[in-house]
Amino acid sequence: MANLNVKTSFNIILNLNSETVAKRIFAYFIDLGVMLLYIFLVIKLLSMFNLELDEMFSDDADRIYWGWTSIISLPIMFYTLIAEIISGGYTIGKYLVKIKVVKIDGFQPTFVDFFTRWIFRIIDIYPFLLMGIVFGSFLAQVFTIYTGGIVAIITISRSKLGQRFGDMVAGTTVIRAKQQQNINITILEEIGEEYKPVYAQVINLSDNDARIIKETYANAKKLGDKQLIDKLVTKLETVMKIKNDRNPNEFIELVLKDFNYYTQSM
Repeated sequence: MANLNVKTSFNIILNLNSETVAKRIFAYFIDLGVMLLYIFLVIKLLSMFNLELDEMFSDDADRIYWGWTSIISLPIMFYTLIAEIISGGYTIGKYLVKIKVVKIDGFQPTFVDFFTRWIFRIIDIYPFLLMGIVFGSFLAQVFTIYTGGIVAIITISRSKLGQRFGDMVAGTTVIRAKQQQNINITILEEIGEEYKPVYAQVINLSDNDARIIKETYANAKKLGDKQLIDKLVTKLETVMKIKNDRNPNEFIELVLKDFNYYTQSM
């Protein structure tokens, strides 16, 4: 398992553990099972209607059949892309084995990132699929079946960041997801109705900035890493264009509370 030292836009080092090939393969087969279950259910549903396309459409039966097959295949074709976009980096398989897609800069992947790594599946996972479609030979079919994912396995194994080609192009990787989510790792801070903000400059921060600040600050406090806390303060001073005259811990906590105050008011 590779250990990723990722420098965020705040020049803060985040330690991310990239996952093993075995875990990603396991997630892939779970997702494959989901897609096969979908096919089984669709076939079962259509069989209940007992449609006879040859009799109903005569000469157009082949085109109708091709059209229905194309429409039914769309959820399978776009399954991983849609799942990762909606969930922020998960498919059902990834969620069950507790891994997710992230940017190597510590931020959430965008639609373009997810689309890029998805489109490269044709190279990473199905390198001989086009050959099988174009040539239709027995040899091509054998290659398609038994070499699926071989390129991804090789590149992930040899990459220091555990990336397949799609990840390299998109700037993403797959890491172990957190086991639990609670209020302590969100960007929200408890503030009362009478709270008066101190730093209006927090509007220069994005949601992702605030999330990284809070998570990094929480880890620094837990480890007693004063140097990392000081780095956070210095970077915040630069981004917010202010000079802090408070205790570093108090300053960071005020920034998070103020960020919560202003974002709630928007």
